[in-house]
Amino acid sequence: MNRFRILPILAASLLIACGGAEAPQADMAAAPTRSEKEVTITTGTPRTLADISIDGMSCEMMCGGSIKKALAQLPGVAGTEIEFHEGDVTDHAIVTFDPAQVTDAQMVEAIQALHDGQYKVMAVSVTREVKGEGWAPAAEEAPEGEGNEVSASLPSLLVPSIFELLSQIVRF
Repeated sequence: MNRFRILPILAASLLIACGGAEAPQADMAAAPTRSEKEVTITTGTPRTLADISIDGMSCEMMCGGSIKKALAQLPGVAGTEIEFHEGDVTDHAIVTFDPAQVTDAQMVEAIQALHDGQYKVMAVSVTREVKGEGWAPAAEEAPEGEGNEVSASLPSLLVPSIFELLSQIVRF
């Protein structure tokens, strides 16, 4: 009987923890900083990833779960991973997506619409993987066999022999 009294209280406290804070509307208007880079891969299937920095998360289970659920409902989102670190100002959602079906702006909008604007996206970093050829030497590098030697010698150290150390000890 006591368990049934505790469950509603526990459920209410979790909802308040993840949905209680309301972000000011003035902050919502500011666009997050956006960066984009392209990475060449030689194996595997190219993907597009978005690292979304999110402010306002207070827990990994409820907050992260609601963000993952909202992003999963968007067409073209293949997967979402939440990186939550207790005490950090911003946490991250790493999203694998198809840019032909969804944009990072749509993902930001979906996140910021949750829980009456509790979450604020601070930055988005998009990484596009492209299929490329194997490694090729740069033009300024010397051809193989010419000047490619690497010296891995260590500076010489004077280490006294064990016999010298023992003879020093015996003299005292």
